[in-house]
Amino acid sequence: MQTISTLTAAGDTDPGLQREVNEDRFHVDVARGLFVLVDGIGGQAAGGKAADVALTMVRTRLERETGPTTDRVREAITIANNEIHRVASLRPEWTGMACVLTVAVVGEQSATIGHVGDTRLYKLRGDGIEKVTRDHSPVGEREDSNEISEIEAMRHRRRNEVYRDVGSEPHAQTDPDFIDLHEIPFEPDAALLLCSDGLTDLVESASINRIVTQLAGRPHDVVNALIEAANDAGGKDNVTVVYVEGKLFAASRARAGAVSAAARAPRRLAALDGQASDAPPRERRTTSQRVVRTALVALLAIAITVAVVRWGPAWTAPAPSIVEPVTSTSGVVIVRPTESIAEALGRAHPGSQVVVEPGEYRERLVLKDGVRLVSRVPRGATIRLPGAASEGDPAVVAADVTNAEFAGFRIIGDAATPLGTGVQIRGAQVSIVDVEITGALTVAIDFNETAGGGVTGSDIHDNPGAALAIRAGASPRIAHNVFARNGLSERARASLIIEHDVEPSIVGNVFQGVAPKVFLSLRDAARLSVMRENWFPDGPVSGTTTSASPRGRQGR
Repeated sequence: MQTISTLTAAGDTDPGLQREVNEDRFHVDVARGLFVLVDGIGGQAAGGKAADVALTMVRTRLERETGPTTDRVREAITIANNEIHRVASLRPEWTGMACVLTVAVVGEQSATIGHVGDTRLYKLRGDGIEKVTRDHSPVGEREDSNEISEIEAMRHRRRNEVYRDVGSEPHAQTDPDFIDLHEIPFEPDAALLLCSDGLTDLVESASINRIVTQLAGRPHDVVNALIEAANDAGGKDNVTVVYVEGKLFAASRARAGAVSAAARAPRRLAALDGQASDAPPRERRTTSQRVVRTALVALLAIAITVAVVRWGPAWTAPAPSIVEPVTSTSGVVIVRPTESIAEALGRAHPGSQVVVEPGEYRERLVLKDGVRLVSRVPRGATIRLPGAASEGDPAVVAADVTNAEFAGFRIIGDAATPLGTGVQIRGAQVSIVDVEITGALTVAIDFNETAGGGVTGSDIHDNPGAALAIRAGASPRIAHNVFARNGLSERARASLIIEHDVEPSIVGNVFQGVAPKVFLSLRDAARLSVMRENWFPDGPVSGTTTSASPRGRQGR
């Protein structure tokens, strides 16, 4: 596996303001340089199912790093296409389901892009933004050929039609007019943005570029701001953003902004001078005014020169490294591998963020009310229990806290460092996002008592104990995760533990090796919803009696 240490990245998805169901999926894997964005087509059940299948198939092939990258990308998308087409035949309500997607495999100097549909990939460099992919849609073709403007395309009544998708019909790898493949340079001062049409139908590229410029060096903030912009513009569709940044991108954007400011300064000052009177500025300007103006321009030029020298080409450290430990005003605590996450949590205040650098941390963590604990590089920070811990100890505990978040970490147990429970939630509202847990002897994630919050976008695999326990009284949301090869120990009760009197929301997950009887404790309607809204790759699941209204390609 190739480690891309020069990248930082983030991704997130939001249902928007007008849809209850989110059919978008995404994946961020900085270590492999693998980034995926999928937008489902086909209605509430079918679109999400197609996106789940696509994401699983694409990841499975691309994580097996054999063969040239372009061949791997083409093969991964073709496999996903044919698997969606096969699965669609298993139930009437899945008929016609499909998705559109964009995949980026990023190396040290280049990126390989695979694309079908109207999701997009932009490249940002210098002070500009370039659309790398082309929309496989009638309106998108007209926009790409400059027949209509970007704004006209965004407002076009046929904007959401697509003529290529993944899954509606079988394909071979060699089929023409199916997958667009691009190999592009990816310089250290560049960034990539993958996004669904929930963003690009509402926010023009110039605004996207401006938001990225303002927040360069802070990938999570870039993603959140773009999603917020789409929702502020109406939020008519699911919106998903994956953002990947080279190590020099933030510095290059700062330099570009400084140069742009220098170019605009004389015009701004002239405009201000001209506002002093209705008379022509040259006739009204006195000698003293000219002196003041010249001095202001000189001072501005000096300030810009200092900024360019300070952040210029000689500066090579990644942007996140310039963030200093928390102060009374920053709201951010940076934790480095030689430091303690637990101590940083102790210093954090509600509303603040603890950002952990890649590395291995041997400690037991207690989450704090209103504090966001994040691995700066997704899956880059690993937590193991310290040597003095007992086998039954949890690695992470959330007890009686609200508005806490635990995002982007790996939790590992093995023979050298046994792990009882990965994350234990007791009477708390905590959001667990993009975590990987393996080796838990008892349970990977345990929701006790009145616990809420949820688990999103995570990989829970190869645990001797159960992957998930939802105890009586708990009501978490379990969405868009992969559960595979859990409950491996003979003493494990099951791969999932779901007790009576629980009200979970379980949607968009992949349950490998999970028998439907695990969900018998749920009420009938809830159990049928689980069977309909999740994917069981070991075979078709019976017992579904409802169907979803199809959402054709023209209804996206």
